[in-house]
Order: sequence, then structure tokens, then C-alpha cells
Amino acid sequence: MGSQSATLVGAPPVRRISISHLFRRSITYLVLIAGALLMLMPLLWMIMVSLDENAQLFLTPPDWIPHVAHWSNYPRSVTVFPFARYFLNTMTITGANLVGQLFSCTLVGYSFARLRWPGRNVFFIIMLATMMVPPQVTLIPLYIIWRQFGALDTYAPLIIPSFFGSAYLIFLTRQFFMSIPMDLEDAARVDGCGYFTIYFRVMLPLSIPLIVTLALFSFVWHWNDFFGPLIYLQTPDKYTLQLGLRAFNGEYQTDVPLLMAAATLMVLPIILIFLFGQRYFIKSVVLSGLKG
Repeated sequence: MGSQSATLVGAPPVRRISISHLFRRSITYLVLIAGALLMLMPLLWMIMVSLDENAQLFLTPPDWIPHVAHWSNYPRSVTVFPFARYFLNTMTITGANLVGQLFSCTLVGYSFARLRWPGRNVFFIIMLATMMVPPQVTLIPLYIIWRQFGALDTYAPLIIPSFFGSAYLIFLTRQFFMSIPMDLEDAARVDGCGYFTIYFRVMLPLSIPLIVTLALFSFVWHWNDFFGPLIYLQTPDKYTLQLGLRAFNGEYQTDVPLLMAAATLMVLPIILIFLFGQRYFIKSVVLSGLKG
């Protein structure tokens, strides 16, 4: 009897899940699944259309699932325009912007988070205020400036601004650096490390989630950029993939399946990069204090 009571006393409590709690959790999961499917609908529709025929798109009622999957639309879509050249141009612009923003945003964010200099908070507020200025407001002045420099029809207007940072990415970097304990920086300073040594040997190695997040944001922004190349690029050999999609727009008819196939191929790198960097992305958002 004593052993049974001892066993009962030492046994872990049994967690009972009430029916109401199970019902609320089920409703939550159903709402989340419905929202995820709603967000995936445009992507699924794009993939379905890319496997269909152009004549099947105008049926009434619409045929959502193609009876025969035309996988040949994908190799045909990359022959309508010079896909390889435009892909290389897009990767060049995106890669250069990624390097520029990683360097500038982490350096400026480190300065706002760790260094003590006069007017730091004032300049930080001014930098945040620039996020409220629409890019259309500065479009014409920037175009005139780049024309005065003779940089039109070059990649300079699309790459050089990234080396001066991005207000949102700098804010994200500052928030992340402020979450790193000061004891690590103090210990490095006791060992004789200066500001740049602390930045390169302490801050950056601890900021892998942040760096992955910045790279993800930068890649998505510049990979999908259509407006910038449209304004500054004039020579077809310098076009990006986004400008190349205009080759599918005919004068009287547009081959929608080929257009959707090319668009799917363009979206695929972003999806793969996000899937591989999702863990670091979520960790960076949580540590930076941006969670909702």
C-alpha cells in the first residue's frame, strides 16, 4: 500500500485536454490552413495555367485543372527571349545589391546600436523618416542626377544606392545588435579589440540569422525589381528577367501559358531561398523584436 501511494505521489500529473480546448485548437488550425490555401491560390493558379493551352483559358465555365499537362511550355518559354543573358544580368544586379546592403546596413546598424556619438538618436529618427517618403517622389530628381553623371543605360543607378544602406534593413540590424549582450563586447574591449575588430569578430559571427534575413530581403527586392530597370536601362542586352517578360505580350494576343511558365521559373529561386533560410529568418525576426 505504501509503495502504491509512493508511486502515485511520485508519478507525473496526467495532463487532460478538455473538449473545449481541443475544439478551439481545431478551429485555429482550420483557420490557419484556410488562410494558407488562400495565400497559395495565385501561385497554384499560375502553375496550373503554365501547364495548360492558350485556347483552354477562355472556356466557360473555366477549367481550373488542365486535362493534359503541357510540360513543353517550360522549355518553350525560355526560348521566346534570351533567358540565359537576362538571368545573368539579373543575378549580377541582385548579387551586387546584396553585397552592398549587407556591408552598409550591418555597419550603420552597428553604429546606431553600439557606438555613442553626438546626435545618434536624432539621425536615427531622420533615417526612419525617410521610410515615409514614396519612391515616386524622388524618381525624377534621381533620374536627373544619374543623367548628369552619364550613368543612364548602365547598372550604376541600380547598384550604387545599395552601398548607402536601406532604412528598413538598418532598423532591423540595429534591433538585432541591441539584443546581443554587452558583456561580450566588454570582454572583447578588455582584450584590446577596437570597434572594427568587435564588429568583424564578435558581432558578425553572432549575426548569422540577421545576415540570412537581410540577404533574403535584399534578394527578393532586387530580383523582383521591374520599375528600376525599366527607367534606367535602354539596351535590350542589358535587360533583366522582369523586362524580358514583356516579350510575351504580342500586339494582338498574349501567350498566357508561356508567360506563366516563365513567371514560375522566375519565382522558383525565391521560394527555394526562403525554404532554406526560413529557420534563420524566423529567429532573426524574433530576436529583433519585430514579432507581432
